[in-house]
Amino acid sequence: MVDSDENHRTIAACEQCGSLYAALKIGDDQFRPIGRRDGCECGSMAFTPVDDGVSDVSLEDDTDEE
Repeated sequence: MVDSDENHRTIAACEQCGSLYAALKIGDDQFRPIGRRDGCECGSMAFTPVDDGVSDVSLEDDTDEE
């Protein structure tokens, strides 16, 4: 599937519990988590985009093993 100009991918946080989701921007200030049509696990349907700087965060464990 090709992304249209109207929808783009981002990271969004649930406004109620703070859970983060890969999301599509579907309108002005409207976001839908990818793969979760029913919204957040807590039941909320309100999401806020996360600062673009978060996308630079590595999910790998960088701790040194002794």
